[in-house]
Amino acid sequence: MSAYSRKKNSNRFITVFLAIFLLIFSNFLWAARDARFYLNQASQFYNQGDYKQAEQAFARLIQMQVKLHNDFYYFYGKTLYNNGHYSQAEQYLSKFLKKVDSDNRYYSDARYLLSKSRKNKQHQVSRKDIQDISTKQLKLSLIPDMVKIPAGSFIMGSNHGSPDQKPPHKITFNQDFAIGKYEVTFAQYDAYARSTGQGLPDDNGWGRGNRPVINVSMYDAKTYAQWLSKKTGRKFRLPTEAEWEYVARTGIKGQLGFNDIVGLGDANCDGCRYFWESAQTVEVGSYDPNKYGIYDIFGNVWEWTCSLYTRRYDGKEQYCADDDELEGETVVVRGGSWDTAKQILRAYVRLNNFPTYTSNKVGFRLVEDIADK
Repeated sequence: MSAYSRKKNSNRFITVFLAIFLLIFSNFLWAARDARFYLNQASQFYNQGDYKQAEQAFARLIQMQVKLHNDFYYFYGKTLYNNGHYSQAEQYLSKFLKKVDSDNRYYSDARYLLSKSRKNKQHQVSRKDIQDISTKQLKLSLIPDMVKIPAGSFIMGSNHGSPDQKPPHKITFNQDFAIGKYEVTFAQYDAYARSTGQGLPDDNGWGRGNRPVINVSMYDAKTYAQWLSKKTGRKFRLPTEAEWEYVARTGIKGQLGFNDIVGLGDANCDGCRYFWESAQTVEVGSYDPNKYGIYDIFGNVWEWTCSLYTRRYDGKEQYCADDDELEGETVVVRGGSWDTAKQILRAYVRLNNFPTYTSNKVGFRLVEDIADK
């Protein structure tokens, strides 16, 4: 081979090598640019509480197989947890804990979320179980836990609040009843919705699972109670306004009266939630129960009752309204939500909405008639 041919082949080799190098380097730059884009997008959605979109952006970063900071696995794991994907959350939270030391600022929270993920995973119901509900016995985990409330009397209402909280008057319950230990969760309501072909209520991007169901009307809640009653042979319904206040009067701090304000760590509300929690719903049972063992009676979500709203008490607070009575009228909701100022959380505070109203601040819990048991 002549010197000219050898030089020509050498130049060709260098040209091909440079082309390959530039292609690899160019792909690296594009990958780095794309990684920055999805990381910024994930951070933005995460900070906004839009965990569904955040999860998609985080997943793209995983697929790109780029080098990621250790803290990435914590935030991805927490996002999966908030979306109710507990198995995947367990995977990435475990990976984070293996990569960091105990002095990492997210270490303690990651351990807590990992523990909750494992616990929640055990209680999740498979899609097949949900689809088969119409043909076999309802899974026990999907039936709300109920707490027996003894018969008794109390003074309902207050002279310290607005006119619709007056007059204070004695209410007597001659028979025991049971009330939900927790607010009805997405897991429980979704089982009903899938079994009956109803649309799933929006979770606002906050996650489903053991969070209280939101964006359901009073009619939705009432229909769920009827479905559950038929499935179980038990008598579920929404609480009357009087029943709700009777249970709430056992509050975390006595009667939760005029001078008794819920404080930091007592409930999920504006001014009393834990500092690391976002302004949104939290899983039921995240705060201490009242003396009856009822969780989240204050805060988290306003709760539908079955009683018509009146500007002054006239006896309707003791009864469930019939469908005919609901026409053009409003219904009482009680208890406050994640967005309610702590000064508003009183056992006697009332709010009213039309029974068709839905909101990310409103959910419900059930009552069960147990007099015949």
